[in-house]
Amino acid sequence: MKEDFDGKVLNTGAEYYNDMELKRKIVLLGDLAVGKTSLVRRFVYNQFSDEYIQTIGTKVSKKHLTVNMDAEKHELTLVIWDVLGQQGYTQVQSAAFRGSHGALFVCDITRKSTLYSILHYWIPKLEEVAGVPGVLLANKSDLPNWEIEMSDLEEFSKITGLPFLLTSAKTGENVEKAFSTLAELMLLFKPIPSGGETEKGLSDPKSLLDEIVRDFCQRYGNWNDAMAIIEANIRALGIDMSEPDPRKIRVLIDRIYRIEMYHLGMDKAMENKIKRLGILNRLTGE
Repeated sequence: MKEDFDGKVLNTGAEYYNDMELKRKIVLLGDLAVGKTSLVRRFVYNQFSDEYIQTIGTKVSKKHLTVNMDAEKHELTLVIWDVLGQQGYTQVQSAAFRGSHGALFVCDITRKSTLYSILHYWIPKLEEVAGVPGVLLANKSDLPNWEIEMSDLEEFSKITGLPFLLTSAKTGENVEKAFSTLAELMLLFKPIPSGGETEKGLSDPKSLLDEIVRDFCQRYGNWNDAMAIIEANIRALGIDMSEPDPRKIRVLIDRIYRIEMYHLGMDKAMENKIKRLGILNRLTGE
């Protein structure tokens, strides 16, 4: 069954974050040979080649895009960074991540391991540098031998808060939609200011993490599902429950923000994020 998950992602009633020059840097992230370069070539030049050429370092392309949202037209220039897919080159990758406004995470639908890599390598590495909107692309949907099922993508989306699309650089399926969806998310995204009050009883990172878990599960509506999402993210981030690292709690807060956008709307999710970050900043003296 080859269908797109095409649900509402954000509360589109939220105010846009605009600046005078609508130039947005996006990064394409994923393992070797998932089709990142082919997706860029299809989007920018409407071309496709079966020849595989490994990206060394990064390749940068530009494309103008018009986005229509709520009866308003937005003109954007996308600066597209196709990032080296070999894991372990963290200095090159981290440098490429800096200043980015959004990310397309690309997996190969015929290799399930590439989806695991996004959860356990690419998302954490990006979050160390930038907290930005993202979209998951399950690429090579034109091929028959799928290892990744729709249920896998739906579960991934629930855990990470990322919307997903099936794409094919070869046929062009959803390639334009992938970039336009990310563009909409970037237009809706607001930088998160610090601030807030330390609540009574929250005196260290452990007590804050305890409150975050309780609060998220209560707001989510289904305690068991919410706990499973929290557990998966805590394990993926390597958070030590006995002595949680404040830096990893900060990343967890950003992930929870993206998940809560689905269930609570952008305004409420952002309110929660600002509150949690404010408490964390007070606890750590930042």
